Amino acid sequence: MIRLFKITLSILSATTFGLASAATSAPPPNALWKNIKLLQEHHSLMLGSHAFQPGSRVVDVYTTDLANARENEAVRRAGSVAAVTRYPDGSLVVKENYDAHKKLTGVTAMLKLKGYDRADRDWVMAAYKPDGQVVSYGKVQACIACHAMVLKQDTVFAPPPAQLLPVAVWKAFFPKQAMSQQYVALLKAHPEAIVH
Repeated sequence: MIRLFKITLSILSATTFGLASAATSAPPPNALWKNIKLLQEHHSLMLGSHAFQPGSRVVDVYTTDLANARENEAVRRAGSVAAVTRYPDGSLVVKENYDAHKKLTGVTAMLKLKGYDRADRDWVMAAYKPDGQVVSYGKVQACIACHAMVLKQDTVFAPPPAQLLPVAVWKAFFPKQAMSQQYVALLKAHPEAIVH
């Protein structure tokens, strides 16, 4: 089992490492999607995350955070997602969004690519439909604006309940959507986790 785990980590590291070239352009969306699929197939959870954790919106009542070996190693060295100040080139973070029936509704991802977008910490942002169809890709300003709230930790949010969005900020980003009841409960139970 340990040998299989090490082989899986090697595959996931090598595959994503292949995306993180010296070039400053983003890889094609389908290449990033292939790496996302590998993380999904291997259930490569982000450290501190778990499957079907509370999501903030009614449309994504549950989320699961995935990460490749580079991202998880940075978290392991720092002690938590909130303690990481800079992720290494090739780090990949993925959020799977699920409805109340635990059906996948969408996938978002962040790929660290040295030299890609220095103004926004060199992250390629992506959003996909469950089948891999691209919703948005590249320098996605809506994603960047929200993630800038956690700039000190290289724009990666820790999984709930470690970090939560303030209600006012949440409403600004999702004005036509409803907040899930479980997220409201987390906000009440963990006011210290609200990002300011």
